[in-house]
Amino acid sequence: MNLYVVRHGEVPSNLSDRVCKRTDESLNQKGIEQAQYIGRKLEKINFDVVFSSPLLRATQTAKYIVPNKSIILDERLAERGLGSLVGKKWTEINKTTWNSIETEATPEGAETLLSGLNRAKSFLNDIYIKYKGKNVLVVTHNFICKCIWGIEKNITNADELGEFVQTNGEIKLYIIKDDEEK
Repeated sequence: MNLYVVRHGEVPSNLSDRVCKRTDESLNQKGIEQAQYIGRKLEKINFDVVFSSPLLRATQTAKYIVPNKSIILDERLAERGLGSLVGKKWTEINKTTWNSIETEATPEGAETLLSGLNRAKSFLNDIYIKYKGKNVLVVTHNFICKCIWGIEKNITNADELGEFVQTNGEIKLYIIKDDEEK
């Protein structure tokens, strides 16, 4: 399987230094340009299936990339649940708890890496079985990009996982050999 994982294009909240909501936010002009660029870059690839987070910024990005393909929305690809941390400055976040791989949620109710890793693993297990040898496009958020990266690269260190960032409009390709597929 060729698994293409794309982080959605830029939205206005990506420019703030605060934790933002899990909301339907439209791409800004730069985000549209990023999505169009990805579409041109990947236009020669015949995707067998396209998955997206159900949030607007991801579905908009997917539609720019593959305008003539149907898109399967999957809740497991949605942005991180943020609890009462919404609106706080990133410098105010307890990174140890935020990046925990030992608990499902922070004391503030925000989803931890463990929870995201579990969601991503569930999604990946499903597509490994169903789409062996296929070209799969996934459009999602940095949090799920991080989780997929950690699973595919077998990264288990919370600090290393916590440092990972996939920028808006960035593409990562994971080639999963048939004998590696679960």
